[in-house]
Amino acid sequence: MLPGFFLRLLVCAILGILCMGFSVNVVTAETRTLSKDTKLYPQGWTVGDRIEFKDNTSVTLNELGEVVTGTLMSDTYLRPCGWDRVIGDYYHSTAYTTDIGLSFHRYYPPFIERAYNVVIPSYGHLNYKGGTPVTFNEKGYVISGTIEDKATIQVVKDRYGYVMFKAETVLVFYESGAILSGVLDADTSLRPTGWRKLMAAGDNAGFLKFSAKKPVQFQENGEVVSGTVKESVTLLSVDGTTTLFPAGSAVTFSDAGAFSASVN
Repeated sequence: MLPGFFLRLLVCAILGILCMGFSVNVVTAETRTLSKDTKLYPQGWTVGDRIEFKDNTSVTLNELGEVVTGTLMSDTYLRPCGWDRVIGDYYHSTAYTTDIGLSFHRYYPPFIERAYNVVIPSYGHLNYKGGTPVTFNEKGYVISGTIEDKATIQVVKDRYGYVMFKAETVLVFYESGAILSGVLDADTSLRPTGWRKLMAAGDNAGFLKFSAKKPVQFQENGEVVSGTVKESVTLLSVDGTTTLFPAGSAVTFSDAGAFSASVN
């Protein structure tokens, strides 16, 4: 009887420890509202300064008190999940000198010039817009956020093909670093999912033109899942028939066929 008692005691102790560990995780992982502008560390960072998050907004913290999702206080350069696919990663800045240099103009008196423009590499960082939320993955890269400036992203790693996304729109990445969704800055020719059987063979090689200033969603392989077609196009529909999709239609693509709520 005594061994049975100790066995039950041991089981209860183990269960108690497990419950305590679970409770700690539940309590320390939280979402709270900031009462003032607050500097915090994003999750996954191993080096770097804290960044400032806006007052009267909610932040989601992990069990270590690191930010998973929060609203930026001001424009902030951060590395996105697909940082190694960012093209033209530099930004313009104004620098100032203490040297006094005279600038001469044909019609106006000479004046002292202390400022000059410089171009600085951003090393894969994007400028994320202040006052908007960002979400960090476990490695500390931004997986979702609103970009302040245009961004050019390589669609498929190690293959030719770049897409420019519109400023002041949300850009989302897969964990792999592939682009998941964004808003096109210009009309762009891309291949939709299922392109090999959606359309008749021709000179377009499976490419469709998608409209600027409209959202587009990708698979990880770079094929378009949904977007707005720039021109009228006849495609295989999900019901097995060929259907004309007028210009301006928001179309969803799959291996089974294309679909648009405004057409079908």
